[in-house]
Amino acid sequence: MKLLILGSGPLMEQAVRLGRAAGMELTVSEKAGDCPPLDHFDYILPATEEEGLLALAVGEKALFDQDAWSLTRSRLRTDETLQAAGVPIPAYFPEGSEPYIVKPDKGSFGQGIWVTEDFCEVGGAVNAGFVAQEELDGPVWSVAVTGAPGQYTVYPPARLTFQGRRRVSAHCEAPEAAQALADTARAAAEAVAVRGVLEVEAIYSHGTWRVTDLNARLPLFTPDALLEEQGVNLLSQLV
Repeated sequence: MKLLILGSGPLMEQAVRLGRAAGMELTVSEKAGDCPPLDHFDYILPATEEEGLLALAVGEKALFDQDAWSLTRSRLRTDETLQAAGVPIPAYFPEGSEPYIVKPDKGSFGQGIWVTEDFCEVGGAVNAGFVAQEELDGPVWSVAVTGAPGQYTVYPPARLTFQGRRRVSAHCEAPEAAQALADTARAAAEAVAVRGVLEVEAIYSHGTWRVTDLNARLPLFTPDALLEEQGVNLLSQLV
Protein backbone atom coordinates (compact mmCIF):
# COMPACT_ATOMS: atom_id res chain seq x y z
CA MET A 1 0.00 0.00 0.00
CA LYS A 2 1.43 3.35 -1.08
CA LEU A 3 0.79 6.33 1.22
CA LEU A 4 1.61 9.97 0.55
CA ILE A 5 2.11 11.97 3.76
CA LEU A 6 1.75 15.73 3.44
CA GLY A 7 3.52 17.90 5.98
CA SER A 8 6.56 18.33 8.20
CA GLY A 9 7.42 18.46 11.88
CA PRO A 10 5.99 16.37 14.74
CA LEU A 11 2.71 15.47 13.00
CA MET A 12 4.58 14.18 9.95
CA GLU A 13 7.08 12.26 12.08
CA GLN A 14 4.22 10.60 13.93
CA ALA A 15 2.47 9.68 10.67
CA VAL A 16 5.71 8.10 9.40
CA ARG A 17 5.99 5.98 12.55
CA LEU A 18 2.41 4.77 12.12
CA GLY A 19 2.90 4.09 8.42
CA ARG A 20 6.07 2.09 8.99
CA ALA A 21 4.40 0.08 11.74
CA ALA A 22 1.60 -0.73 9.29
CA GLY A 23 4.07 -1.86 6.62
CA MET A 24 3.11 0.86 4.15
CA GLU A 25 5.30 2.26 1.37
CA LEU A 26 5.72 5.91 2.35
CA THR A 27 6.46 9.14 0.51
CA VAL A 28 6.64 12.48 2.35
CA SER A 29 6.00 15.83 0.70
CA GLU A 30 6.68 18.95 2.78
CA LYS A 31 5.72 21.55 0.17
CA ALA A 32 2.74 21.75 -2.17
CA GLY A 33 4.98 22.68 -5.10
CA ASP A 34 7.09 19.55 -4.65
CA CYS A 35 4.20 17.12 -4.39
CA PRO A 36 4.46 14.10 -6.73
CA PRO A 37 1.49 13.01 -8.91
CA LEU A 38 -1.35 11.98 -6.61
CA ASP A 39 -2.42 9.07 -8.84
CA HIS A 40 0.78 7.26 -7.82
CA PHE A 41 -0.62 6.60 -4.35
CA ASP A 42 -3.38 4.54 -2.76
CA TYR A 43 -4.01 7.07 0.02
CA ILE A 44 -3.13 10.65 0.93
CA LEU A 45 -2.71 11.64 4.58
CA PRO A 46 -2.30 15.28 5.66
CA ALA A 47 -0.09 15.54 8.74
CA THR A 48 -0.11 19.31 8.79
CA GLU A 49 -2.29 22.39 9.17
CA GLU A 50 -0.66 24.18 6.21
CA GLU A 51 -3.51 25.23 3.93
CA GLY A 52 -1.62 24.71 0.67
CA LEU A 53 -0.97 21.06 1.53
CA LEU A 54 -4.44 20.47 2.97
CA ALA A 55 -5.92 21.66 -0.32
CA LEU A 56 -4.30 18.66 -2.02
CA ALA A 57 -6.11 16.18 0.23
CA VAL A 58 -9.30 15.76 -1.78
CA GLY A 59 -11.11 12.85 -3.37
CA GLU A 60 -11.57 9.25 -2.32
CA LYS A 61 -7.86 8.72 -1.63
CA ALA A 62 -7.71 11.47 0.99
CA LEU A 63 -7.77 10.40 4.64
CA PHE A 64 -9.14 13.83 5.48
CA ASP A 65 -12.50 15.64 5.63
CA GLN A 66 -12.26 19.17 4.23
CA ASP A 67 -15.75 20.14 5.46
CA ALA A 68 -15.11 18.98 9.02
CA TRP A 69 -11.73 20.71 9.00
CA SER A 70 -13.26 23.97 7.81
CA LEU A 71 -15.80 23.82 10.63
CA THR A 72 -13.53 22.77 13.48
CA ARG A 73 -10.71 25.20 12.72
CA SER A 74 -13.09 27.89 14.08
CA ARG A 75 -13.64 27.54 17.82
CA LEU A 76 -16.75 29.71 17.68
CA ARG A 77 -18.39 27.64 14.93
CA THR A 78 -17.36 24.43 16.67
CA ASP A 79 -18.90 25.45 19.98
CA GLU A 80 -22.10 26.64 18.30
CA THR A 81 -22.36 23.26 16.57
CA LEU A 82 -21.72 21.32 19.77
CA GLN A 83 -24.21 23.38 21.77
CA ALA A 84 -26.88 22.89 19.12
CA ALA A 85 -26.32 19.12 19.39
CA GLY A 86 -26.47 19.16 23.19
CA VAL A 87 -22.79 18.32 23.68
CA PRO A 88 -21.48 19.99 26.89
CA ILE A 89 -18.76 22.65 26.60
CA PRO A 90 -17.22 25.07 29.13
CA ALA A 91 -19.40 28.08 29.94
CA TYR A 92 -18.83 31.20 27.85
CA PHE A 93 -18.08 34.59 29.41
CA PRO A 94 -19.86 36.18 31.30
CA GLU A 95 -21.40 32.86 32.45
CA GLY A 96 -19.38 30.48 34.57
CA SER A 97 -16.76 31.61 37.03
CA GLU A 98 -13.35 33.22 36.85
CA PRO A 99 -10.63 32.74 35.82
CA TYR A 100 -11.42 32.71 32.11
CA ILE A 101 -9.31 31.15 29.40
CA VAL A 102 -9.09 33.34 26.30
CA LYS A 103 -8.33 31.83 22.89
CA PRO A 104 -8.17 33.11 19.31
CA ASP A 105 -11.00 31.81 17.16
CA LYS A 106 -8.48 29.94 15.00
CA GLY A 107 -5.18 28.37 15.95
CA SER A 108 -3.59 25.24 17.36
CA PHE A 109 -0.84 23.97 19.63
CA GLY A 110 -1.61 26.45 22.43
CA GLN A 111 -0.73 29.56 20.45
CA GLY A 112 -2.26 32.88 21.50
CA ILE A 113 -4.00 31.52 24.63
CA TRP A 114 -3.98 33.18 28.05
CA VAL A 115 -5.87 33.07 31.36
CA THR A 116 -7.17 36.11 33.24
CA GLU A 117 -9.52 37.13 36.04
CA ASP A 118 -9.87 40.69 34.69
CA PHE A 119 -13.46 41.12 33.45
CA CYS A 120 -12.55 44.22 31.45
CA GLU A 121 -9.70 42.37 29.74
CA VAL A 122 -11.97 39.44 28.92
CA GLY A 123 -14.72 41.70 27.63
CA GLY A 124 -12.26 43.52 25.36
CA ALA A 125 -10.96 40.21 24.02
CA VAL A 126 -14.48 39.00 23.25
CA ASN A 127 -15.24 42.24 21.42
CA ALA A 128 -12.07 41.64 19.37
CA GLY A 129 -13.33 38.20 18.28
CA PHE A 130 -11.64 35.97 20.85
CA VAL A 131 -13.29 33.02 22.59
CA ALA A 132 -13.53 33.36 26.38
CA GLN A 133 -14.67 30.45 28.56
CA GLU A 134 -14.33 29.52 32.20
CA GLU A 135 -11.12 27.61 32.82
CA LEU A 136 -11.92 24.11 34.02
CA ASP A 137 -9.80 22.30 36.58
CA GLY A 138 -8.52 18.81 35.91
CA PRO A 139 -6.56 16.85 33.33
CA VAL A 140 -7.25 17.10 29.61
CA TRP A 141 -8.13 13.87 27.81
CA SER A 142 -7.78 13.13 24.12
CA VAL A 143 -10.11 10.68 22.39
CA ALA A 144 -9.61 9.64 18.76
CA VAL A 145 -12.67 8.79 16.66
CA THR A 146 -12.75 7.36 13.14
CA GLY A 147 -15.57 6.58 10.75
CA ALA A 148 -18.60 8.33 9.30
CA PRO A 149 -21.96 9.48 10.71
CA GLY A 150 -23.72 6.57 12.36
CA GLN A 151 -20.63 4.35 12.07
CA TYR A 152 -18.00 5.72 14.43
CA THR A 153 -15.31 3.83 16.31
CA VAL A 154 -14.13 5.45 19.55
CA TYR A 155 -10.65 4.47 20.79
CA PRO A 156 -9.27 4.31 24.35
CA PRO A 157 -8.67 7.78 25.81
CA ALA A 158 -5.24 9.25 26.46
CA ARG A 159 -4.37 11.72 29.18
CA LEU A 160 -2.41 14.66 27.81
CA THR A 161 0.66 16.16 29.47
CA PHE A 162 1.49 19.82 28.88
CA GLN A 163 4.37 22.23 29.28
CA GLY A 164 2.73 25.60 29.44
CA ARG A 165 0.01 25.44 26.81
CA ARG A 166 1.81 22.98 24.54
CA ARG A 167 1.17 19.26 24.78
CA VAL A 168 4.30 17.15 25.15
CA SER A 169 2.98 13.60 25.53
CA ALA A 170 -0.06 11.36 25.89
CA HIS A 171 -0.61 8.20 27.89
CA CYS A 172 -3.58 5.83 27.76
CA GLU A 173 -5.32 5.61 31.12
CA ALA A 174 -8.78 4.75 32.39
CA PRO A 175 -10.45 8.04 33.34
CA GLU A 176 -13.38 8.61 35.64
CA ALA A 177 -16.71 7.98 33.88
CA ALA A 178 -14.94 6.38 30.89
CA GLN A 179 -18.14 5.32 29.12
CA ALA A 180 -19.55 8.83 29.41
CA LEU A 181 -16.35 10.17 27.81
CA ALA A 182 -16.70 7.73 24.91
CA ASP A 183 -20.35 8.72 24.49
CA THR A 184 -19.42 12.41 24.51
CA ALA A 185 -16.70 11.85 21.90
CA ARG A 186 -19.12 9.98 19.65
CA ALA A 187 -21.74 12.72 20.05
CA ALA A 188 -19.16 15.36 19.09
CA ALA A 189 -18.24 13.40 15.96
CA GLU A 190 -21.91 13.08 15.02
CA ALA A 191 -22.40 16.81 15.59
CA VAL A 192 -19.72 17.81 13.08
CA ALA A 193 -20.51 14.83 10.79
CA VAL A 194 -16.82 14.06 10.27
CA ARG A 195 -15.82 11.44 7.71
CA GLY A 196 -12.37 10.23 8.63
CA VAL A 197 -10.63 11.06 11.90
CA LEU A 198 -11.48 13.45 14.72
CA GLU A 199 -9.69 14.21 17.98
CA VAL A 200 -11.97 15.17 20.85
CA GLU A 201 -10.37 16.92 23.83
CA ALA A 202 -12.41 17.02 27.03
CA ILE A 203 -12.22 17.76 30.77
CA TYR A 204 -14.37 16.11 33.45
CA SER A 205 -15.96 18.91 35.49
CA HIS A 206 -18.79 18.79 38.04
CA GLY A 207 -19.86 15.32 36.96
CA THR A 208 -19.91 16.06 33.22
CA TRP A 209 -17.44 15.66 30.36
CA ARG A 210 -17.07 19.00 28.59
CA VAL A 211 -15.49 19.24 25.15
CA THR A 212 -12.71 21.83 25.07
CA ASP A 213 -11.42 21.34 21.52
CA LEU A 214 -11.87 19.35 18.31
CA ASN A 215 -9.24 18.60 15.66
CA ALA A 216 -10.40 17.10 12.38
CA ARG A 217 -6.95 15.75 11.55
CA LEU A 218 -4.55 13.14 12.85
CA PRO A 219 -4.02 13.96 16.55
CA LEU A 220 -0.59 14.66 18.02
CA PHE A 221 0.87 12.13 20.52
CA THR A 222 -2.41 10.25 21.05
CA PRO A 223 -1.80 7.86 18.08
CA ASP A 224 1.65 7.03 19.49
CA ALA A 225 0.08 6.20 22.86
CA LEU A 226 -2.55 4.02 21.20
CA LEU A 227 0.08 2.14 19.20
CA GLU A 228 2.60 1.65 22.01
CA GLU A 229 0.21 1.04 24.90
CA GLN A 230 -2.90 -0.46 23.26
CA GLY A 231 -1.52 -2.05 20.09
CA VAL A 232 -3.92 0.04 17.98
CA ASN A 233 -2.56 1.67 14.82
CA LEU A 234 -4.86 4.63 14.23
CA LEU A 235 -3.60 5.04 10.67
CA SER A 236 -4.46 1.44 9.81
CA GLN A 237 -7.89 1.93 11.38
CA LEU A 238 -8.40 5.13 9.39
CA VAL A 239 -7.54 3.37 6.13
